[in-house]
Amino acid sequence: MLKNRTLWLGIIISLGLLTLVFYGTDFRTIGDVFRTANYFFLLPALGLYFIGVLMRAIRWHFLLRPIKSIGIYRLFQVTVIGYMVNDLLPLRIGELVRAYILGETEQISKASVLVTIVLERVFDGVTMLLFIGIASFFLPLPTSLRTLLLIGSLLFAAVIVVLVMAAGMRERFDHLIHRVMARLPERWGTLGLRLIDSFFHGLSVFRNPADAGLALLFSIFAWLFEAAMYSVLALGFGIALPFPVFVLATAVANLVTIIPSTPGYVGVFDVPVKGILTLFGVDPNVATSYTLLLHAALILPVVLLGLYYTWRLGLSITQLQKRSQSEVSLENA
Repeated sequence: MLKNRTLWLGIIISLGLLTLVFYGTDFRTIGDVFRTANYFFLLPALGLYFIGVLMRAIRWHFLLRPIKSIGIYRLFQVTVIGYMVNDLLPLRIGELVRAYILGETEQISKASVLVTIVLERVFDGVTMLLFIGIASFFLPLPTSLRTLLLIGSLLFAAVIVVLVMAAGMRERFDHLIHRVMARLPERWGTLGLRLIDSFFHGLSVFRNPADAGLALLFSIFAWLFEAAMYSVLALGFGIALPFPVFVLATAVANLVTIIPSTPGYVGVFDVPVKGILTLFGVDPNVATSYTLLLHAALILPVVLLGLYYTWRLGLSITQLQKRSQSEVSLENA
């Protein structure tokens, strides 16, 4: 029931935001913009994007290294499959799919893998806020956005502090944890200990400052390459804005994707990208056309490559959906 409500909420939000995207635009003018656009810039833009995905795979390598050292190409494949699933299926189960595939192929705890994926989101959030902060030095931003930046920075800083402290306090509370679990029925106590072990195992990267620092560094690299993709693709529409504008668009558009939406973040991604471009003087029709092509470029190549990698694994999307939801569970953590 909750899943259905979340799905319908996402559909309603996406439809509402798409209305905003097309509000005040002229479809005939949008067609003209597409006809006159220079698609030569699409290929280098896609190259930059996939370099960014590779940077994310390298980051995941460092997050996973305390658990097991896994080849970067394998992590790249699994990352692409996860993105493909998020673009095609509702409820963003691509993260569960990634944990399932890696747990099965590498014989490691799926729950621990899932914790590292949660850490990716934390590093992404920190990077996005860093980007907004840097862009604010070069661009005139509304006071309200600066206030949100400060609040968001404090929240993410608090999350990082809590995770770092938790990673270093396992041994200190080990005796207490066992005493508490011993009071539970045997099945639940054993399950609780396994979950706690998996959680702390996933946080192991924070015990190694070098790996944690490299994970943050490659987060920055990954998102800079995506911002560069936005910038290069914009040239095909005659949009010549300073690079910090695209850094800001990258940060805001990806931060707001936490809002429920349809698969592929329809509407949720498009509104902030178009809004930032028009804020800096781009014609709404040109901004809409650019945003639509950008969104398609972020989805279609990943979906095609993800389908290929899924086929190479001998799986189907339906199998991945069922197995990930059933096996990345408490009993199979």
